Amino acid sequence: MVGPLRFTTLYPGLLATTTRHVIEPLLGARYLTKVDEIDRFWALSGGEREAWRANALDRILAYVRDQVPAYSGLLPQGDGLDLAALPLVDKQEIFGHEHDYFSAERESIPAIPKHTGGSTGDPWNYPLDRDAWAVAYAVQIHHLREVGVQYGDRRVTLGFPTSLGLDHNTWQKRLRLRAERTDVSLCGLEIDSTTSRRRALEACSRKAVLWYGYASTIAAMAAATLDGGRELVGPSVIITMAEPLWPAWKVDIERAFGSRVIEEYGCNDGGIMAHRCRAGNLHLADNQSIVEILDPDGRPCPEGTDGDIVITNLHARHLPFIRYRNGDVGAFGPCPCPCGRPGRTLARVSGRTADFIKLPDGTELSPVTFFAAFTELSSVRRYQIVQRESDHLQVRLEVRPNWSADDERLIRSWIGDRARHQLTVELVTDEPFEVTRGGKHRVIVRELA
Repeated sequence: MVGPLRFTTLYPGLLATTTRHVIEPLLGARYLTKVDEIDRFWALSGGEREAWRANALDRILAYVRDQVPAYSGLLPQGDGLDLAALPLVDKQEIFGHEHDYFSAERESIPAIPKHTGGSTGDPWNYPLDRDAWAVAYAVQIHHLREVGVQYGDRRVTLGFPTSLGLDHNTWQKRLRLRAERTDVSLCGLEIDSTTSRRRALEACSRKAVLWYGYASTIAAMAAATLDGGRELVGPSVIITMAEPLWPAWKVDIERAFGSRVIEEYGCNDGGIMAHRCRAGNLHLADNQSIVEILDPDGRPCPEGTDGDIVITNLHARHLPFIRYRNGDVGAFGPCPCPCGRPGRTLARVSGRTADFIKLPDGTELSPVTFFAAFTELSSVRRYQIVQRESDHLQVRLEVRPNWSADDERLIRSWIGDRARHQLTVELVTDEPFEVTRGGKHRVIVRELA
């Protein structure tokens, strides 16, 4: 007992030392060094943090003015660089004119291949320079430490998080995953009951401190466990990512595995990461990027109002992301947060810009419009809204045994009222759910001409 306990206690420290002197130089990315920088950033006063962000923004704007063709001539020389003077861009714009958006110095800036999971059906392969990747990884390590997970604690990865880049299985990646005791053997997109039950049993047998993966994958594991009439001893912390963590899923996961469950929101393209606190807000990594929430006319949205999420990465230079519209819709939360943590927050991420229900009169409704109809019902485990005709919705449901006719009437009434009675609503409990190419659960499936 003494030997394993001592090893478990010492390993994170030994790994950190080895990483700083061996692994980081081999990878060319000083991510643990960045964790120290993040510690210093959050130790600053609010005014000092704002000054840091302003200086970092000035540096990246000066860089793109001088090195990136797309921004040549849009910013003046000297001081007074204004972010709002630059146009909004998205991945289609960059992909269509990529030579204009790459740095003139890109050949001398080490980068790693990354890709989006294609939540909108449009996956994207792009390079991310190692410094920007190191900052993103450091943000995650910093947050894990705040919730009691030390660097080097055993972890299991579930689903197929594209942030891991498992399809680019280089020796550097294998070295890092092995040293950090990250088990990727349970990755996969299948979430049927048999596979999910087996995955849950195997994940629990690994005695990991952390599970990290798709919300729908872990929710399916929890559902299969509970349907089997048992509860398992899970890890200390479960972090879900890539998809919204629906309240019913969170309840199931906590009940099935007895773990603390935290939702992560992030995207490597653009450079944003946030983690949900106990007060319900997503805390942004203020040292990583400048985040704007803009209305359709490009004006800043007030706190609590949905708009396009627009990101300026403060560290990416190989392919800078400046006023990058990542396709998500969200709303700012309170600053400071009632939980006591400093910095900016998102109250919610409401969905992809393409994931809106469109009424016959042209009005578009955000997925958040329908949340309460499902999240307040204990009988609904999962749902998906499909619109293939302008006046018709199919609502696919995965229900629990306590599902009733009253629940059905409540959902019909809620959707009918908010859709201004312009849509017929069909509820089904026997249709399979559609997922993205990367295996993510889709809340809204809209396929209109």
